[in-house]
Parts: sequence; C-alpha cells; structure tokens
Amino acid sequence: MQKRPSIATLRPLTRVITDRFPLELFRIVIECAQQDRATLAACSLVCRAWLPISREHFHPRITVHPGNAVRFMDIMSSPLMTLQTSIRHLVIQKQQAVVDHFFLLHSPANTPVSAKPNQPPKPHPSFEVSHILAKAASLPYITKLTLQKGYGESSAMAHHLREFLYLEELEIRSFEFTSFADLAAVISAQQNVRRLALTDVAWGAKSLTPAHGTALPTHQATQTCALPNLRRLELFMERQGELFNWILGKPSIPPVEYVELGGITEVDDAIAVSRFLRGLGPVLKHLRLYSPSRISQVNLVHNTGLQSLKISHLHIGQHDRKEGERATSAGDEVCTILSQLCSPHITAISLQLLFNEPECFAFIDWGQVARTLALPRYQNLQLMELRIPRLKRWMATTIMRTLPSIASRGILSVANG
Repeated sequence: MQKRPSIATLRPLTRVITDRFPLELFRIVIECAQQDRATLAACSLVCRAWLPISREHFHPRITVHPGNAVRFMDIMSSPLMTLQTSIRHLVIQKQQAVVDHFFLLHSPANTPVSAKPNQPPKPHPSFEVSHILAKAASLPYITKLTLQKGYGESSAMAHHLREFLYLEELEIRSFEFTSFADLAAVISAQQNVRRLALTDVAWGAKSLTPAHGTALPTHQATQTCALPNLRRLELFMERQGELFNWILGKPSIPPVEYVELGGITEVDDAIAVSRFLRGLGPVLKHLRLYSPSRISQVNLVHNTGLQSLKISHLHIGQHDRKEGERATSAGDEVCTILSQLCSPHITAISLQLLFNEPECFAFIDWGQVARTLALPRYQNLQLMELRIPRLKRWMATTIMRTLPSIASRGILSVANG
C-alpha cells in the first residue's frame, strides 16, 4: 500500500474509454492550465474540438511587419483560418529598424518633409498600413491596436479603423502624419476607444483637411465630442497644444479619468494642458506628469475629484528666480502644488524632486508643507511619497522631523530615486 505507483500503472486510457468522456470534462481540465501557455499550445494540437477551448485562454498578439506581411495576408485570406475569435491585440510595425523623430521635431516648420536631414528609411513598397488594416478586418474581436514606426502617413487608414467595433485601446508610437488633420481623423475614427496613447508622434505643416484629398467623414465633422468614450489619455510627445486645442474646440470634451503627460516644454502647450485639465474638473481621477518644466502653468484647483497625483522631474532651484530674490512659499513648487489640490478624495501623492544643488533643499518651506497636509482635505491621504535622487541622510531626517503628523501615520515615504 505504501509503494509508489509504477510507470505501468500510469498508462493512458484507451480511446474506447476517453471517447466516452463529455467535452465539458476536457474543458474543465484545460481551464486548470489557463496560466500555462505551453500546455495550452500542446492541448490545441490534440484535436479540432480542443482547439477553440484552448484558445479561450490563449490570446496571442500578432505583430505584422514587412518581413511577415505576405504571410499575414495569406492567413487572413485563407478559408481555413480559425483565428477570428482569438486575436485581441494587433501590432502593425511599418519599419523594422529603429526610428527617431528628432529630425522632424527640431527642424524648421516651413521645411518640406522631403528636404529635412536625417531622412528615415523608405517604407516597404508593398507594405501599407491601410492594406493591413483592411485584411485585419476579418479579426472582429480586436480590442487593442498598436501602430508604430511609420512615416508620411495619411488618414486613409481611418476608414478601416471604424470596422473594429470592439476596439478599446489605440497606441501610436514613432509615427509621422502628413498633417495634424490626418492624425485627428485617425484617432477619432473609432468612437469606442477608451484608451489613447501617443508616443513620439509628429506631423507636418498645419492643415485644416487631411492630406491627399481625403475628406473628413460626416460623423467626424458633426460630432460634438472628439473622443466621446475616452477614459485614459497618455501623451509623450511635443506640440501637445494642437491636440488639446482640437479637443477643446468641440462643444464637449471626453470624460477622461486618467491622464499621463510627458514632454511639455513650450508655454503654449502648458497653457493648453491647463485648459484641458480645468475642463475635466471633478471627472479627472488620476494624473501623472513627467518632466513638467512648465508646471507653473498647470492649475489643479478645479480637479476636485482627483484621487492620485504623480509628478516626476520637478526641478527645484534658482534657474527660475531673479537675482537676489529669496525663496518664499509663494515661489515654492511643492507648496504651490499642495495648495492647489482641493480634492477631498486624494489618497496618493508622489513627487520626484530634482535639486540643482544640495542647497536648493532649503527653498522648500517644509513647515508650510506640514500645515497644508494637516488640512481636512488630506484626511484620506494614504501615501505621501518623496523621491529625491542622491538623497542625503540629513535631507530625510529633516523631512521626517518637519512632517511628524503624516510620519506618525506611516504614510510618509522618503526614498532615493
């Protein structure tokens, strides 16, 4: 009875027995391996009945690039294709090499794209994003689409985006459009998008209509909101002001709850961001700002529903002060930010402070910070994080000593980073 079973006793059952098992029993067994992709892949090869069951928990991401575009077209055109209900994420990468938009963002605005230096590699002659999207329309359950590494793109792809009725996430990375109107036509083509992420996206000269004579669709010309179902917005690019001004130009703005911004360097962009955040009002729940060199232009007074705030690369120093001017709480970026927060729902604040010199630590009125955090609107605060590169021990000691109320509650975190 205590002997280990021999290999002979673990022989697989005969088909006479297994063929009597109901399919629901195999489904239960396969579902136990839903976290093991190798097992799911093996189960999908057993028989046709196991294939759809295995694919329920195996949603691969398809990446189409010039190297496999022909193969992708063949699969999409095949009458034996069984991937229709399985694919959720489609990535279309027009260039296989690394693409950098520095040549466009930092070149004269009136210089033709074809005459700018550091020309990008020419696209594959038979590889067009519009053609790939047209074929991908046979994948109706795609919820996430990523477009990256494309140059000189127009709004021709907008027509095909409207075919993806379940599309919720749209990512565009390292992409250049002929004009801003082409970008606007693409990102507003599918009204069901809930998350929009634009990283290193650029465009040519300003234009009121899309390039190549493509007219704006009727629903876009008459819509009252650019992205009516948008809930999450992530931007890491220059010239954000044009995008926000376009959104604000509609009678209503989308109820965005999560905003993540990086690359705000120009005053006009910062003003447009401030107007957008003010327009969101209490709808905004989570805000992330990276490299906010124009943080003084952003006012958070109207965001009374804010729950979390994260700001990185917040420079503290004398570069913005006049010669001989003393540091005061009115000019203290940390105190200004905390005084603007009027949301009683704020639970997490994370600030990364960059001091030009260790002496700049004294520019922050930590006493005023303590008095501000003691206000009733911060009673629900669960985390106050301060990240300081090259943190000195005396800095951490000073912060802990001058902020005793939140330190005693165990919600103060001072870290090096």
